[in-house]
Parts: sequence; structure tokens; C-alpha cells
Amino acid sequence: MKSIQERNVSVSHVILREIENGPHPSGHVKTKFGDVMTTSQMLNPEEVQLEVTFSRDKKVFLPATVVYNRETKQIIRWE
Repeated sequence: MKSIQERNVSVSHVILREIENGPHPSGHVKTKFGDVMTTSQMLNPEEVQLEVTFSRDKKVFLPATVVYNRETKQIIRWE
């Protein structure tokens, strides 16, 4: 259970940072719980799709996909 919470905290933190700082084509963030890789693409002038993949101890977990509005910085969809 603890490892799931650590993964969720890492992914959420990186998503928040990406939303606040603006989209980047790709990135890599090393957290104290593992590594988080991001890729983003513009869906239209207002919406950005961000794919976030967490890995730890040579295990890669399923990616989270988030669509958010660039102007309002509100999350539209999280899968």
C-alpha cells in the first residue's frame, strides 16, 4: 500500500509542476520514490495532453494520461 501511495504522490507532483510551468515536449524527473517520465502534446490551442510514466527498481508502471486547459490550468480528464 505504501508503494502505491508513493507512486501516486510522485505522479501527482509532476503533473502539478507541468501544469504550473507550462507544457514541455518531454521530461524526466527523479523523485525520492522513483523516476517519472513525461511527454506532452497540444490537442488544440487550449488543451494539453500529458502522459506520465512512473518507474522504480527497474519496474515501469502503466502511464497516467491527463488532459488540462492551458489557460485555466484545470484538469479536464485523468485516465
